[in-house]
Amino acid sequence: MLMLVLNRWITLHVNGLGLLLSGSQGVATWLYFFLFLPGILIHELSHYLIAILLRARPGKFTLWPQSRRGRVVLGSVEVRTDNPLVHSLIGVAPLVFGSLAVWLIAQFLRFDQLAEAASSGSLEQLFRVLGDILITPDFWLWLYLLFAIANAMMPSPADRLYWRPVLLFFGGIGLLLVGLGLTPDIPPIFEDIFANIIAVLVFALTTVVVVDLLFMAIILAAELILSLVTRRRIQY
Repeated sequence: MLMLVLNRWITLHVNGLGLLLSGSQGVATWLYFFLFLPGILIHELSHYLIAILLRARPGKFTLWPQSRRGRVVLGSVEVRTDNPLVHSLIGVAPLVFGSLAVWLIAQFLRFDQLAEAASSGSLEQLFRVLGDILITPDFWLWLYLLFAIANAMMPSPADRLYWRPVLLFFGGIGLLLVGLGLTPDIPPIFEDIFANIIAVLVFALTTVVVVDLLFMAIILAAELILSLVTRRRIQY
């Protein structure tokens, strides 16, 4: 929920920056598209890859802003399937692949060490680790990629179209099995795999929140400066 709130704020205010710079909604949309292009590319490619793996016969692949039914769509993949489960798995793919990409970048930047230093309570250790991270080659480029991927990986309304009935179906099956006392014992190896997946997701999503807050401060500062320079304000 928090990620959705942050993502919505960033979407609105990055668009606002584009309007302040150009005075044109069309130009602002293209500026937004190019800013988040790495994440948009991963988003659509993940749809396409999972659609191929699930034999959902992916069709037209687009990667540019388009207006559809009053909404601006930055990319799309046509999927030929009426199966709600398959559609839902294709829809959730950007969140899975995006979280994995965020986790890999965060590991490369050693954010796990930063978290350990912060939890230790030692300011000396915290600043030492932070200093080491800041001198990582191409640090700001990697941080930008993390930001762009994180804010393009959220499933769209079309991606979430069948989530509710699928979740209700499997939730009902699970409750029925529990009620009948038919819950199977999960082998320890699968418990470990599940625990590792949860740990990766928690670390990735926590990283997204922290990075989003950092960039929100930068966006807000840029918006205030541009408002003063252009003598225009954006009403949200």
